[in-house]
Amino acid sequence: MPKPKEVFDNPLQYLDFLQSDDFEDQHFDRKEVKTDSQNQINTLKKNIKKCISAFANGMREDGLVVLGITDDGTITGTQHVDEATMNNILQVVRDLRNHTTQVQEVELPNLDAKRLHFLYTPWTPNAICETIENFPKAWKRVGAQCLALTEQDREQLKRDKRIVDFEMSYCCPYDPGELDMKVVEEFKKAYLADRGAQYDDYTTEDVLELAGALKKEKGEYAFTNAGFLFFAANPRKRFASAFIRVLRFEVDVEESEDRGATTFDKDFDGALPNVIRKLQTFFKDSALFRTMIRRSSHGGFMEDPEYPLLAVDEAIVNAAIHRDYGATSPIHCIAYRNGLVVENWGSILQQVPQFFSLADTVLDSVLRNPNIAGWMRLMKDERGQPLVRALREGTRRMLQEMTKIGLPAPHYETTFVKTSVTLYNRFEERLEPHAYTLTKNTRDNTPATSPEQGGLKKTLRSIGERLAKIQ
Repeated sequence: MPKPKEVFDNPLQYLDFLQSDDFEDQHFDRKEVKTDSQNQINTLKKNIKKCISAFANGMREDGLVVLGITDDGTITGTQHVDEATMNNILQVVRDLRNHTTQVQEVELPNLDAKRLHFLYTPWTPNAICETIENFPKAWKRVGAQCLALTEQDREQLKRDKRIVDFEMSYCCPYDPGELDMKVVEEFKKAYLADRGAQYDDYTTEDVLELAGALKKEKGEYAFTNAGFLFFAANPRKRFASAFIRVLRFEVDVEESEDRGATTFDKDFDGALPNVIRKLQTFFKDSALFRTMIRRSSHGGFMEDPEYPLLAVDEAIVNAAIHRDYGATSPIHCIAYRNGLVVENWGSILQQVPQFFSLADTVLDSVLRNPNIAGWMRLMKDERGQPLVRALREGTRRMLQEMTKIGLPAPHYETTFVKTSVTLYNRFEERLEPHAYTLTKNTRDNTPATSPEQGGLKKTLRSIGERLAKIQ
């Protein structure tokens, strides 16, 4: 799939693509130019305006509108439109603020001198592209549609584009009684050591203000949003969705739309470092995930986990530090029969496909919450390792841990509002050959009959899956 700028720069090379059935998508649109009535012209201008705004409001994604092609891909051109009318149509680019749309006219020499008009719109990094009027309108691109921005969408865009600094924004008056003092003391010690402080007479307020967790408002301390999320014992007091919800359903990922009732449902909350630690302990000690028991080539038995715990840890940590905490839904960690899905509110802040795998896409370290990420690197897990790695390092670790035991690379899906990563376990597929291997290693070295093999598999599953009640 070519990029919008490539098509804009070399349109004659992409004529087949311009006419293809799957041309219109997140980044491309095409319009037939009908000028028989003023109503048709006004409708066309309105639709162009929506596309420009939606493309400019994307996250690191450009867009291209082609004028002169019908919905079914037929090139009708723009050569029948007189100069005054076309100028009137293209005037639409001046009806919007905060965009840098480029326009060009291209003649098609092999198609009876027909012409097309191309409007290329780069994404706007630090503003919202909207109409110039008392009550501005703006749009977002969802697939091949342009949808009007809601107020919630606008606030999210302001956070995504760093028009407002959500982390450093005022949260509430400072009350030391709301602090998780164990987290604060651990952080204070690590923070001062990291900066080579020669004296230890800094107060809690001194350190939190230096770090950016507190700010002065009219001479009084106040929590910043990041400070309250990270250091408050109960962040849900101000951010109702500041928790991670773990669920389990006895269906496959592909059946998630009709998944029925949960077989497990638990919230994990508290100061952000404690949420990560609680989940790490839970995943290690509980029976949420299955374990496969198989015969070792060195004799005896060995255990294979349903998922490598380090990969699960990285998926959760990445979600916690990259989520949009201004959103109104929590992080979801959902265990299905064939995969683990971690759903996180907030798009990926770099240009990536909507669907991709870590096997073919490298994620850069583009931090939505740089303060929280930096603070988290000073906090340690039970192994004495930093709770957070750089994004590229963390995702690389996920990929390594998954491929090490023969599992697929993590799969991602990202939209305007949400990102999810799926770890597939191939548990049944991994279980089959080891069940048969145990059968072949019976005392007489003869393969088991189908009934015998079926009984052994059933026994293996009851033992190996260890579907005990979660503690």
